[in-house]
Amino acid sequence: MGDLITGDWAGAPGTQHLLLAETIGLAMVRRAADILDRHRAALASGVGAGAAHADAVTDGDEQFAADNAIFTAVLDATNECLGRFDGRPADDRWCDALLQLIQLAALAKPPVQAS
Repeated sequence: MGDLITGDWAGAPGTQHLLLAETIGLAMVRRAADILDRHRAALASGVGAGAAHADAVTDGDEQFAADNAIFTAVLDATNECLGRFDGRPADDRWCDALLQLIQLAALAKPPVQAS
């Protein structure tokens, strides 16, 4: 088995490592953007009534918890990456990390297919 830091990653040369890292990063950003869009839509749709609403809230709470865990992990990773270029403590740069995440999400959107 190759060394994970300097060794062979399934035969991929250095340029492919960078491309793989970029692809993974953009996929994470797309996922975070989808979460933000889903929660914005849920907030904009308003609150329902009755038993159906209670079931939706329970399902929504479970989905929100899963989304929150994913979004937090992506934001933490973004903050850690930003830390390589910004010497401030992580707590001081989280807002900048969020802005970077939002800007990257705009770039990460898949191109619209022409019909």
